[in-house]
Amino acid sequence: MQVLEKVDGKNRVVKHLGTARTLLELIQLKQRAADYLDQIRIKKGVVSLFDTRYTKTEFERYLDTLIFHPVRETPGYEFFSHFYRYLGFTRLNDEVFKDLVLARILYPASKAATQEWLEEKLQKEYSLTEIYRCMQKAFAAGYRETLEELVFKFATANLTPDISVLFFDVTTLYYESAHPDELRQPGFSKDGKPNQPQIVVTLAVTTQGFPLHLRVFSGNKFEGHTFLPCIKELVGQHGLNKLVVVADAAMLSATNLEALEVNHLKFIVGARLGNLPRNLFTQVVTNTPKADGATVRFNLSPGRILIVSYSQKRAYKDKSDREKQIARANWILANPSVIAGRYKYLKRQGQGLSLNTEQIEKGRLLEGLKGYVSNACEFSDTEIIDKYSQLWMVERAFRMSKSDLKARPVFHALRNKIEAHLTIVFAALAIIRYVEILTNRSIAHLIKILDRVKEVVIEDPATGEIVKKYSEVTEESRNLFNLAKIKIG
Repeated sequence: MQVLEKVDGKNRVVKHLGTARTLLELIQLKQRAADYLDQIRIKKGVVSLFDTRYTKTEFERYLDTLIFHPVRETPGYEFFSHFYRYLGFTRLNDEVFKDLVLARILYPASKAATQEWLEEKLQKEYSLTEIYRCMQKAFAAGYRETLEELVFKFATANLTPDISVLFFDVTTLYYESAHPDELRQPGFSKDGKPNQPQIVVTLAVTTQGFPLHLRVFSGNKFEGHTFLPCIKELVGQHGLNKLVVVADAAMLSATNLEALEVNHLKFIVGARLGNLPRNLFTQVVTNTPKADGATVRFNLSPGRILIVSYSQKRAYKDKSDREKQIARANWILANPSVIAGRYKYLKRQGQGLSLNTEQIEKGRLLEGLKGYVSNACEFSDTEIIDKYSQLWMVERAFRMSKSDLKARPVFHALRNKIEAHLTIVFAALAIIRYVEILTNRSIAHLIKILDRVKEVVIEDPATGEIVKKYSEVTEESRNLFNLAKIKIG
């Protein structure tokens, strides 16, 4: 390391400072050279644009000697890792699967994008082959069944000691593909993608929305036919002989309800009041008081009842929806060339269409009314309605899987990978739902808090020492870390 001076176009050695044999010695010699130049300039009274006294503080010069690695997403990862362990999922003994589950929470994306994120943000290097091999293993080794066993055990120990009420619902997940196969079939799409191949997914949750059971059916499977196999499987696995099953009107079929009764199970399902026999329909619309909160009980058959309630708020909405449908039907009649599909208040008449006045009148009579069919006759009307009203928990769980966890669209083609993908989603859903119950905060809000905290990694190249620190921790994030027993210094 030498200080040179250019004289008449030639370099002249002013001072030889020494020879560096290590990186630390090189850094020290550079600092000595800079100090030497500053001393000469001070003696000569020269102020240079490159004078380190005016450009950098001692702190900055010290920082220049260090290596700052890219920030990591470790805080959020460690937070959800705690709950992965707490729910007992480490029983799977699969680190790759764990990372896929946690990545699904923190950065839901395709498997290729997940692999890049794990490497870039957590320094976890997996090849795509390793990830797909893990998914194949998850399917072959029955990870989903193991997880269902674990979540049931956890739920009964920590959330709902006596699972006597279970909520059941169905959704569809579509594929960005035009090529159906045995599993992926076009069907009634809840995503508004009727022309896309899809699968049907069922989910059963507790009264708190904690998932217990998930199954996959072919896309053209009628959702009412998924109900009974899943319930019988749950009852058989866990001996839930006193179970009350709550589901929406789509599950209401004579076969399903009779099968539940044969197995001595109770049910509460939504009723399609518009499809009631004429005599019963007349009784319902005539005998149900149009007073907010009013309920009436009707006997359907021995051991089975129909509860009908009236809500003023629902009546306003029903009336608004009916008027919009009528306006839409009239517009279609005035513009017949744009007709596509079926409309609620239109009917075929000869070669054309006309308003379905009978349906319009039926809609008017049903404004504000909601029906519930049950064989739990020992429950009061209020208890039956309250239990059914909690069905939104499973609907919310589906929304979480589709939005927060981005379970759709699905890009995997083989059944084993489809099942494995949804097993990852199921595990992630169990974790985030428990965290929501524990904190009384939405998962979106929690991730927003955690995302503000990063892990900063600093390396001293001279000594090889590495220091890891979390960026600024707020009171909210500190409380979350304390909840997960994470020490942040």
